[in-house]
Amino acid sequence: MHRPPAEQLRRSAALALLVVAGCALPGSDGASSRAEPPRTDCQAHVGTDRNAMLPGYLLPSGNGKTVCVPLLPSANRPPPNYEGRDYYVDEFTDARLKARWHSCKADAACFRRIDAQMQRWLPPNKERATRSTGVVDPSGRIDPEGDVDLRQIRRPAFFAKAPYRESIAQAEPRTYTVEFSAPRDTFERIALEMQDPIKLRGWYIEGAGVDDGRGGRLRALAIMANGGGGQMTAIQHPDERAYRIDAATGRTIAITFPNATTETMGQRWWRENLQALNAAGFDVLAYDRRGEGISGGFSDTHTLEQGEDVFRVLEQLESGLGLRMLTPSGQLIEGSAAGGRLLAGMKARQIPILLGGYSRGSMSAAWAMTKNFVESCSYDMPAVTCTPPKGYTNIKGAILLASFASGAGYVPAAPDLKDRNLFLGGMAAEHHIAFYPNSATLAGMVHWPAAFFGKGLWDRAESLEGTIAAYDRIRGLKEIVVARGPHSIETWDPEDQRYLQQRMIAFAQAAVTGASTVPGARPWTDLKSLVATTPDRWEPSSRPEWPPSARTP
Repeated sequence: MHRPPAEQLRRSAALALLVVAGCALPGSDGASSRAEPPRTDCQAHVGTDRNAMLPGYLLPSGNGKTVCVPLLPSANRPPPNYEGRDYYVDEFTDARLKARWHSCKADAACFRRIDAQMQRWLPPNKERATRSTGVVDPSGRIDPEGDVDLRQIRRPAFFAKAPYRESIAQAEPRTYTVEFSAPRDTFERIALEMQDPIKLRGWYIEGAGVDDGRGGRLRALAIMANGGGGQMTAIQHPDERAYRIDAATGRTIAITFPNATTETMGQRWWRENLQALNAAGFDVLAYDRRGEGISGGFSDTHTLEQGEDVFRVLEQLESGLGLRMLTPSGQLIEGSAAGGRLLAGMKARQIPILLGGYSRGSMSAAWAMTKNFVESCSYDMPAVTCTPPKGYTNIKGAILLASFASGAGYVPAAPDLKDRNLFLGGMAAEHHIAFYPNSATLAGMVHWPAAFFGKGLWDRAESLEGTIAAYDRIRGLKEIVVARGPHSIETWDPEDQRYLQQRMIAFAQAAVTGASTVPGARPWTDLKSLVATTPDRWEPSSRPEWPPSARTP
């Protein structure tokens, strides 16, 4: 594989040394007594999506040698002699982040830099090509703001044909196409003066029940939120790749979608996860977030509002108010006739529920967990008010893939991420959009019943230290699965994708059946031993060269 020129590698190595030289990577602060992990002792180059030298650990390899396994460390460290209670919570609250934004706003250069970033992300989201469903194949293209014939929305059977041949097609006989009603988010209501309701559309796939370990079947529901730009009925060609490698520089370059054969990347992998949960017996609800794919709305980045949508759809599944559905037999029903049709005949506060999310979906899932177990706060408003937790005791845990849920304190150390928290504060203060989570999600995890985390070692969403900090706060069932790869799980080695899915299913079954442990989880004790749980498999553009580059601790 072509590697970047030596001078470029030397510059990246120098940056990696600046990140970690002379210090150990700290563990969770405040909520855990976990000892500080061993110092990193090497650097290695990774491809997508970092294209950089990163610090890592020298670990045994399958060929009898050692290999440097890299990770993306945290940018923020508690200052010496920090006297606060919990640095990663107290210093990254909504109030602290907005205060830092206001200081930036008073500085002309800082304001120009951050405002330019905010303008690129303000709806309609100029950073991504949205509404790509139906671009490659016009079947399934709808007007998401109009009165939609639900029969025009692609169903699982669409993906049975060549060249797709996706496993999700097996769910066709059990799938309801569903449409929910929701209010506009605060940006749309205040900045754009939009007051009409929007529609959220997706699939509800009925399950056969989860094996309860006692010879019976337990009906349970997994509500799964896709990643940013994800559109659950969009086409992905099976031969598609997320990036190409520049022959001159060796750098990975992301491919832009839609193209001639793929509408949105990553959707094939996402649908495989929905099918795996359903095959394990779960009812599965998945819908495009507001502002994307087949759902209505102008704004797609307000994850706090998207977390509230979880409770809106649960209420509508029970009552039918604002709900329409297309049954597997092709019958269109709505309102009271649709209420109670799903949820295995149970009430919304009875059926065991797991809330899952990938990337941006992990943000909305984490907000929903916070709203349910801690409190609901209006971080998107100038005067923040909070209401008591929603109190769904039947929500049994969260599945967080490529998670952002550890909050603003655990932004990774990388040049392209250094402004994230100013952006976070500015979007909330100026535009009423709560995009990335503040520290409230992390602080509230002590109240969550269970959580599963899956991530790449150089995931740009949050540092691995942040994932450990989140894990440490969970008092019930929990597991972390890591792989030698980046944020985008669809780029991982296929065996790592399969393993992650298997562990996710094992966790989900254990969580809803009340198990005290997740059978088969890989043991670890600190950051280095967690990194060492990864098999000798790599995201392809990041496979190592020999010998590894070592340094003195």
